[in-house]
Amino acid sequence: MARKTQRKKSGSQKHARMIRAKKQSPLMRRFSTLAGPFEKLGSAKSYNVQYRNVIGSERTIYRVWTRILSYGGLLLVFGFALFLMKPSHWIITQLPDSPTFAASVVMLVCLSMLLIFLIIGSYSATRSTLKAKDPYPVLPPRRLKVAFATTRAPGEPVDMVRTTLIAAKAIHYKSGTVHVWLLDETDDPELRSMTKELGVRYFTRKGIERWNTPKPQPAYTKRFFALVVRCLTLGIKKLEVTRITPDPYLAAKSKHGNFNSWRQYLREQNMYYDILAGVDTDQVPEPNYLNRLLGYFRDEDVAYVVGPQVYGNYAPGLRGLVARWAESQASFFQSTIQRAGNASESAMFVGTNYAVRMRVLDQIGGFQPCITEDMATGLAIHSKKNPSTGNRWKSVYTPDVLAVGEGPDFWGPYFTQQWRWAAGTFDTWRKSVWRVAPKLPKTAMLHYFLMLTYYPMTALTWLLGIVSSMTYLVTGATAILAPWGQFLSLYLMLVVMQLSLYFWNRRYNVSPHEPEGSFGVSGMAISTIAAPIYLSALFGIIIGKKATFVVTTKGSSDNPDWFPAFKTHLQWAALLLAGLSYGIWQGHTHPAMLVWTGVLLFICFVPFVLGMALAAPPRIRSSSIMKILLPVGESQNAS
Repeated sequence: MARKTQRKKSGSQKHARMIRAKKQSPLMRRFSTLAGPFEKLGSAKSYNVQYRNVIGSERTIYRVWTRILSYGGLLLVFGFALFLMKPSHWIITQLPDSPTFAASVVMLVCLSMLLIFLIIGSYSATRSTLKAKDPYPVLPPRRLKVAFATTRAPGEPVDMVRTTLIAAKAIHYKSGTVHVWLLDETDDPELRSMTKELGVRYFTRKGIERWNTPKPQPAYTKRFFALVVRCLTLGIKKLEVTRITPDPYLAAKSKHGNFNSWRQYLREQNMYYDILAGVDTDQVPEPNYLNRLLGYFRDEDVAYVVGPQVYGNYAPGLRGLVARWAESQASFFQSTIQRAGNASESAMFVGTNYAVRMRVLDQIGGFQPCITEDMATGLAIHSKKNPSTGNRWKSVYTPDVLAVGEGPDFWGPYFTQQWRWAAGTFDTWRKSVWRVAPKLPKTAMLHYFLMLTYYPMTALTWLLGIVSSMTYLVTGATAILAPWGQFLSLYLMLVVMQLSLYFWNRRYNVSPHEPEGSFGVSGMAISTIAAPIYLSALFGIIIGKKATFVVTTKGSSDNPDWFPAFKTHLQWAALLLAGLSYGIWQGHTHPAMLVWTGVLLFICFVPFVLGMALAAPPRIRSSSIMKILLPVGESQNAS
């Protein structure tokens, strides 16, 4: 146990040194000013954030080529869908008396939904590419009082917290006041001592009942006990229990509860701040963090400003594969979709690095009670108006890389992170989107809708792919019978155009760590690999599984990947293998369907094979069985 703790500590210290080295590089200084130099302010008292269209600032030939790829890809998607869905191509119209009629209907429904998802995704990519905007940065206003806060959840390394706090203390904002806060869920004496040493303010809610409210007890539990009491007393007595309704905004073991209890503490202490700025504990802020964010608050209607999330543990080889692929996965969102949010002034709130007005949080009741509290909070903010001006609150996304974080090093922590993010999105759909969306401006509503459909569409695409494959393998039914040459030509043109647009957008990439000119294929690959996890999250939310906050393991040299980490993928692989065996036995061997099933199996096995390539050798060498099987000398060397 001591050895394991020492490895974790050494991994965390390695993380700290690596982040510091990257922070000091000229490359990081250049990427922290991607929005450009500060613009001069006019003489007018009122100020509105100004933007420039990303493709509009490029050479004419680039602008034309971008539009060709964007509109051409979208037109090809519509053409492909219309070609496939011609009624004359449907099996059910050609063979109405077929014994597989019902199965063919299922296949046709799956194909129709997949095409709808393809159209939505293509439209989202086209719109984001053409709408992407960058703000013109301006100098921050004077005399703002800023609280720079980071939270610490149980299990996060102390050394990682220290690195973040040291960097936070080095942030420059000479025109105002900055207080650095650590909001600690654990009341760790070591952290208390460290904050005193660093001159950081400390808050903990541990042990304070009113700031750690439990989740509400289900109504059926109360009814059950009431029925028991009435039965035992022959109906004479009724159960009367006075319950204090738990406040979801102060929920225990939650990031939003930690922040909201701290806000209550500030009110009780008569402490006031204009701006709350912050990063996650694994994010190390740049010295110009506040100078590059606070200027946009000169616009009275700006509620919050956010920047991109990048990972600093970008390492070569198999050991750094998951972090590299996860970094690449976020490329399109960080470099294109968030920039498109500037067109409707409704960029998504991302809690990794941000600055938000405190009075906006007061207006909406604080950080929203959700496992993805940042996204839900942004939605709530955009549904409100600024009481001072009567205008809707707006947000700004800057491409400036102002904090360097750490991504998951292994598949298990990565899948846990992705499950939580997807479950939070599904939970937001269930609780907030239908209620908040009508209050948003139309352009903001469209932007949020396209963003929030990513996880549901990816999850359902995986499910529809499984259903269509299994339906064919078991019954031999197909959905359409179209000319093979026309189908293949349209499909290949569609794939080429879609990939070309994705690769072309890579020149907007904001990551300082990915090699310049890379195509981001690894990002597409890991997005596909995560699809079964998104479906698992969807099923979990449907059956009422509680989406709780789990710290993503980082900064450790211990490899947690073993068979349980790949449970979801292996279960789908077992189902597909069973269906494939049965289909081949029955003679259902259409090449296209076999290839499709093979692709699904490949997706299931890729993370398992890569994970085992890194995890298996040391585990096998140290296992008790191998110690028995290996010769004595080899066993000693292995241990």
